[in-house]
Amino acid sequence: MPEHLTSTQSLATVGLENLSPQHFKVLQQAFWTILSTDLATETFAQVVDGRPTAKLAQAFQNTNPGSREFHLRLIEILAVLCHGIAVHLYQAYDGGFHKPEPPDSIIWHDELFPNMPPPPPRKALPAELYHSSYGFWQQYPNGIADIVGYWVEYRLFGGVVLFDRGETGFECKDIFIHLVGRYMIFQLSEAQIHAYISFLQGGQQPPGGIRFKAEEYAHRVDENYAMDMNIYRDRYERIIPERRARCVIRGEDLPGYAQAMEDWARRTGNG
Repeated sequence: MPEHLTSTQSLATVGLENLSPQHFKVLQQAFWTILSTDLATETFAQVVDGRPTAKLAQAFQNTNPGSREFHLRLIEILAVLCHGIAVHLYQAYDGGFHKPEPPDSIIWHDELFPNMPPPPPRKALPAELYHSSYGFWQQYPNGIADIVGYWVEYRLFGGVVLFDRGETGFECKDIFIHLVGRYMIFQLSEAQIHAYISFLQGGQQPPGGIRFKAEEYAHRVDENYAMDMNIYRDRYERIIPERRARCVIRGEDLPGYAQAMEDWARRTGNG
């Protein structure tokens, strides 16, 4: 069984020149296609105001060009490269030119919860650019810089890029996107993958832009149970609470739910 992939570690890196010419050419074009977008320019500029691990590069190298696994591994290595650039810039500029004030505890006031004692103070994250579900910097290989790396993924891909790792923890069966502020992680459809690969190879940008959005009937997974289903990129990326949140339905998480609630409110006069 292969050792678990650790995609954001700076150790055991390998030069991409060790890829075959065909694999390197496809990756190079795809990477520069992403970096040439206005969105990438704006995103990395905010980080300022990598290299993948050997196992990650080898996993891409082992695929047959043009195959489904080739395309999934290509998107995987692109996400890790963009994450790595953010880490490098954050570290190179010591957290950015304009540093935030040291984070203080967020104090909840009594009046927010009438007749109930306030919850304990909640610590703010030590970086201004972050994905709300990826703030466990104490266990990240690059510490706080990885928080910013996950934010960059959200900016460029629509969310943190995850995979169905299978039983081995190393596979790349399907791609999932973890949005910001949502309970549900959604799976990319084959059509979305094909459209994105076409864009990476020099085609038109997808109609909705390069950031992935959940299709109406996309397969969705609760973020608190995703790791139980082997959906993640690296095991260390999140800590799942022992007491998981009770079932909460958000309109944006379920297809047609928000519209149904609006229709109900309009019919009953409760809008």
